Amino acid sequence: MSDLSRVVEAAKRLERAVLRLEAAMERGRTPADPAGLELALANAKAQYASLSRVTETVASRLDQAIGRIDRVLEG
Repeated sequence: MSDLSRVVEAAKRLERAVLRLEAAMERGRTPADPAGLELALANAKAQYASLSRVTETVASRLDQAIGRIDRVLEG
């Protein structure tokens, strides 16, 4: 599995986890420590944002590399 594939898969897993946490909070199913759940959600969101930035960076670099390859092949 390539680095990009791993990043994309991790981002998807993290997004699903964040959605599950948010849904649990909306349903009022909170654990004995609601502050702990809120902290976990905040951490998950921060990780998701970080992974999103990494994914965007990787995608941009791939686009640039593909563009350079195209120019070499055409020229």
